[in-house]
Amino acid sequence: MIVKRAGAGSVACLFLALVGCASHPPLVESGNGRVELVDTPFYPQRRYQCGPATLATVLGASGVQVTPGQLEPLVYLPGRKGTLQIEMQAAPRQYGRLAYRVEPELSAIVAELDGGRPVLVLHNYGLPLWPRWHYAVVIGHDSQKDQLLLRSGIEQREVWTARNFMRAWDNGDRWAWVMLRPGELPAAPDRDRYLEAAAAFEKLAAPHDAWLAFDAAVKAWPETAVAWIGRGTANYREKDFAAAAADYSAALRLVPGHAGARNNLAMTMLGRGCPDAARQQLNMIDVTALNEAMREAVADTRRQIETKLSALVTPPKEC
Repeated sequence: MIVKRAGAGSVACLFLALVGCASHPPLVESGNGRVELVDTPFYPQRRYQCGPATLATVLGASGVQVTPGQLEPLVYLPGRKGTLQIEMQAAPRQYGRLAYRVEPELSAIVAELDGGRPVLVLHNYGLPLWPRWHYAVVIGHDSQKDQLLLRSGIEQREVWTARNFMRAWDNGDRWAWVMLRPGELPAAPDRDRYLEAAAAFEKLAAPHDAWLAFDAAVKAWPETAVAWIGRGTANYREKDFAAAAADYSAALRLVPGHAGARNNLAMTMLGRGCPDAARQQLNMIDVTALNEAMREAVADTRRQIETKLSALVTPPKEC
């Protein structure tokens, strides 16, 4: 069950059979014909708790052994008898997994299934003025029968026509996502959406896991400065200053005026014991063009550099 952010209130996870029309053309298109991820875990949900149950399902499929009970304190809101989407997306980071929202098209769900990943979806089985929200996990498809297979509620294997599925998914704003191990990309990655997810993942991730996430981005989109900066920051957190400097320099070759990358490179040079070189990097930033937060970050870096230089009893080494 879910509580929508925009005034849905508390609602139950209920199943409502939806009637389809067999005269329409098929919606499921896949060269694989039929896929069923039979090894996907199943946790029959208790009342109001489809959030923890479905989250445990997709985490389990990605190699994280966790129960709905363990997830409940992270995502379930007893006062509202449900789970908000933002908690569902945030909780996996604590288990070393990146939550990626897939494109709002049925073809994107099918592509993930073909790639071996179950897809967590949000359905609405009610009406605009009486919504009934429900999380479920898509575990398979049959293109010949135009069907989708779900783990849902207390049903381990629920069969839906594609058209009925789309009605409920449309009513849920086509919200769907998959779990990615660090270094994995979704079946059809969107650059900006992936980098946004990686940036959120980085906040709680171990440095090596963050490195894997951004390394995948560097390989997929080598022309994107943000990917290099993310990998550079992961290297910096690991105190691999040489690698961090190389990544930040790569970002600056792509976007020479990127103040964040330049500031980070200055901090990296300071970490390498090269405060003079760090100051040279910082002097290349036009502080008049920065917002307040970035100006303060640059000022803090400058203070650290000057403190280091003033404490030296011998000339700084050349770097």
